[in-house]
Amino acid sequence: MKKIFASPVLWGGILSVAFYVPVHQGWISDPFVQRYFASHPILYAITIMFFVGLASLIAKHLVVLAERGVLRQTPILDLRAPQKVDVRYVDHYLATIQRHVKKFGESILSRRLQLALQFVKRCGSAEELDTELRCLSEEDLTKADADYGLVRLLLWAMPMVGFLGTVVGITMALGNLDLNAINESSKMLSAGLAVAFDTTALAIALDLVLYFIQFVVYREENNLLWEVDRLTDNELRGRFEMEVTGQDNGQVVAVRRMLETVVASLEQLMTKQSQIWEQTLTANAEVLKKSLATALSESMTQHAKTLVKGEERFLDTLRQLQDGSVKQTETIQKMLGTGSQLVQLEENLQRNLAVLAKVGNFEETVNSLAAAIHLLNARRAA
Repeated sequence: MKKIFASPVLWGGILSVAFYVPVHQGWISDPFVQRYFASHPILYAITIMFFVGLASLIAKHLVVLAERGVLRQTPILDLRAPQKVDVRYVDHYLATIQRHVKKFGESILSRRLQLALQFVKRCGSAEELDTELRCLSEEDLTKADADYGLVRLLLWAMPMVGFLGTVVGITMALGNLDLNAINESSKMLSAGLAVAFDTTALAIALDLVLYFIQFVVYREENNLLWEVDRLTDNELRGRFEMEVTGQDNGQVVAVRRMLETVVASLEQLMTKQSQIWEQTLTANAEVLKKSLATALSESMTQHAKTLVKGEERFLDTLRQLQDGSVKQTETIQKMLGTGSQLVQLEENLQRNLAVLAKVGNFEETVNSLAAAIHLLNARRAA
C-alpha cells in the first residue's frame, strides 16, 4: 500500500483530474485552455503524461527536502575520541544509529552508516572501510539516477505523442478535403490542421517545462548525495583501529606473515640484483676505461692533425699577404720616385720660361738699337 500511495502515476492521475474537472465544469472557461488542453484526446494524453512526470519530480524534491532536514541533526555517532577505537565498538555505534532513526526517521546518511558498520562487523576489520564507503556512494548515486527513469521516458514520449497528433491532424484535414464543397471542407481542413499544430506545440512546451524542473531536482539530489558522502567520511574515516580481533585474528596474522615473507624475499632479490649489477659494472670498468682512453687518444690525434693543417694554411696565407705588401710598397716607392722627377721637370720648365722671358726683352733691346743705328746713318747721309 505504501508503494501504491507513493506512486507518481497515482498522483499524476489525481493532478490531471484536479485540472480537468474545473475545465469541464466550466469553472475555467479560458479559450486558450479549452483549445490547447481539452479539444482533442491526444491533448489529454500529453497533459496527463506531464502531470505524471511533474508528480514524480515533486515527490523526489520532497524526499530531498526531508533528507536535508535529517542532515541537520548530525553528527549521529559519538564525538570522536583522541585515540582510535577497537572494531568491537561497532555494536555500540549501531545502537546509536537505531536510536537516531527512531527519533528522526531513516535517511540516506543513517542507512549508509549502518551498512558501513555492518561491513566492519562482518570483516572484523576496518582496513577495507574506505573501499566500502566508495561502493556505497556509487550505489546511492546509481539508485538516484535510476529513479528518474520514468521522467526520462515521459520526456521522450511527449514529443512523440505530439508528432502523432500532427499526423492525425493532417490526416483528418486531407480526409475531409472536398474540392466540390470548398467552403465546408475549408472549415474541416482548418480544424484538422489546428489539431496537428496544437498537439505538437503543447507537447514541446510541456516537455521543456518538465525538463527544466527535472534538471533542478536532479542537481539538488546530487548536492545532497555529495553532502552525505562528506558527512559519512567525517563520521567513520579514521575512527577505528586497523587491528582485527575475534576468530579471524589468526588468519589475518598468517596472511600478514605471508605478506611480510614476500616483502622480505623481494628485498633480498633486489639486494642480489644490485650486487650483480655492481659486479658487472666493476668487471667492465677496465674495458670501459680502455675504450674511453683509446677513443680520446684517437680523437686528440685527429684534432692535432686538423690543427697542424690549419696552421699551415694560416702561414701560407700570411706569406701571400706579406708578398703582396712588398709589391705594394715597391709600387708606392716607384710612384714616389716618379713624383720627384715631375717636380724637377716643373722647376726646369719654370726656369726655361724665365729665360724665355728674358730673351724676349733682349730682342726688344736689339730692335731698339738697330732702329737707332738706322736713324744715325740717315742723319749722316744728309
